Amino acid sequence: MEREVKVVTPNFEQVIKSIRQLPEPEQERVRQWLEDKKTSNGAHENQRAEIGRSEKSLRWLNENRQKYRGQWVALDGDRLISVGTTAKEVYTKSKAEGVKIPFVELVTEEETPPFLGGWLS
Repeated sequence: MEREVKVVTPNFEQVIKSIRQLPEPEQERVRQWLEDKKTSNGAHENQRAEIGRSEKSLRWLNENRQKYRGQWVALDGDRLISVGTTAKEVYTKSKAEGVKIPFVELVTEEETPPFLGGWLS
């Protein structure tokens, strides 16, 4: 005769009650685990946001290439922050505007294809 095993998931109050019964060092481990989990989730969200910003910057470059050709631009996503003749100039201006990590690029005639490498003959 097989016996059915029913899994019971504790609710929030039961979990808290169990944690309170733990010795202080074990409670600290639980706190650290929660903190680590919070930090790792935030890192993934930040990473996705940064990828989105880069995609917007690349799209802006392709759409505005002719207008800014030969100049340095600093972008925050698809927002133009500054234009200048040197990377340092536009970077400094964008930092002064409060952008932590600006997308700084020299606008060239056409988009540079990725380097694929290979053998020379």
